Amino acid sequence: MNNPRANAFDQESLDALNNAVSAAEANKDVRGLVLESAVDGFFSGGFNLSVFQQITHAEFMRLWSVSKAIFRRIHALPVPSVAAIDGHALGLGFVFAMACQFRYMVRPEDSQGPSAKRLVGLNEVTVGLPIPEWLALRFRDLTTPRTAEDLLASGAMLSASHAHEAGVVDRLFSSSTNMRAAIVADLSHRAMIPREAQTQTIALLRRDYLDRFDACNERDNRFFWDAVSSTSTQATIEKALAKLKAKKQK
Repeated sequence: MNNPRANAFDQESLDALNNAVSAAEANKDVRGLVLESAVDGFFSGGFNLSVFQQITHAEFMRLWSVSKAIFRRIHALPVPSVAAIDGHALGLGFVFAMACQFRYMVRPEDSQGPSAKRLVGLNEVTVGLPIPEWLALRFRDLTTPRTAEDLLASGAMLSASHAHEAGVVDRLFSSSTNMRAAIVADLSHRAMIPREAQTQTIALLRRDYLDRFDACNERDNRFFWDAVSSTSTQATIEKALAKLKAKKQK
């Protein structure tokens, strides 16, 4: 992902990512997928909130459908996938990280410079957006029901250490170099395992979740459209954008 300054997603960048994941999905020679950022300090800042301002139903459906398609494609890949997090991973950015089989992250206490501070999490509720059912289920699968309820309902942002303790980040590293070396080693090891046996096992273990994901699709579309288009959510988004604008002008 390379969309300065924060890898914030709009329709164009989502379409590009969807095409890239689709290409990996179709390539039978691919033995692993790594999702990472080329932007210093950010894995991804999530949705560009301005896309939701006065959005029409047709625009929303296109945006929301491709976002969910990316998540489902990554999670359904029959090969290992790793989110390499070296910077903030917020909102939709962390959603896509959660789609991966593994989340590796660089510890902020071991870094210097502008990307030293790193937070991850799902902060949608802070801008008036509820957590979708399929996403709440995935978060709960990674941690515990009690922890999921606490973190998702509060929109909490987690440090690398806290995210690791909660179970939503799998491994921590002292540098991006060490993280990438571990990813190469881990995916190389997995590539040595017979492909069919591995892919069939992965598909079996993910089947129940993907069935739940598909079952709530239409209900989720209606639920999230009602939330995004509500007067209160639009007002909250306006305030959040005004706050961001003022911050940039300082």
